[in-house]
Amino acid sequence: MRSVALLFLLSCAAGVAGCAADTAPETRDDDYTVGDFRADEVLPYAGRWLDAPKALAGVGQFDRLKGTIYDDAKCSTMVAIAAAIVSGEERFVRLLDAVEAKREGRREDLATVAWVRDAVVARALTPRHLLELTEVMVRAYGVGNGAYDEQIAEMIRASGYVPVKVGSTKPAVLIDHLGEREIVPLGTVAEGVAHITLLWKDARGTVRLYDSDDVKGPHVMPRGSAAYRERVEAPDSAWELGEKYR
Repeated sequence: MRSVALLFLLSCAAGVAGCAADTAPETRDDDYTVGDFRADEVLPYAGRWLDAPKALAGVGQFDRLKGTIYDDAKCSTMVAIAAAIVSGEERFVRLLDAVEAKREGRREDLATVAWVRDAVVARALTPRHLLELTEVMVRAYGVGNGAYDEQIAEMIRASGYVPVKVGSTKPAVLIDHLGEREIVPLGTVAEGVAHITLLWKDARGTVRLYDSDDVKGPHVMPRGSAAYRERVEAPDSAWELGEKYR
């Protein structure tokens, strides 16, 4: 069994265990890729930027690339990258700027960031770009053995998000407070190990969940789908900081 050494705390507070079920109508989830994209396949775009749900649906953390080594620990960095992607190109570039600043003097890591930046300009981002960026981020933020909630929040804020206190750790309450293009991480458990995922609401008002783990099906799960409900309604799912990001 894989071991994701994620250190953030998932408490099963009484309120979390009793959170209300997400009763949104069933949403079709067969519009997304079932398997991961090939490493060098250009991700789906919608105009000048990535089509976030379709692009993220085929990018997981277990990439099987020879050049990446942190697959077991990088769900936190995948969440930070996904958060930047769903907000748009400007915030993704801000994330690159922040990572670059943290890796100043590290020639190989800076070369990777520059390579990703070139792909942004060329409208040619691939899974390989995102997955190698996560490796740099693991080193930049010191999360090779897992990430605390505060570290996850720091990585999300690096792309320009601002925290907004909601006052509850319950998924149902946090989701109800999401506005357009706002996000909230969701701590859950995958195969008995603490794991982090991402919830967001798109411009059309659809709530989706991104899970970078080895899931059976696409990594993006629309609200109301069975895979979404399994994670969001789990009694041990929560975001302990009790805040969303806009």
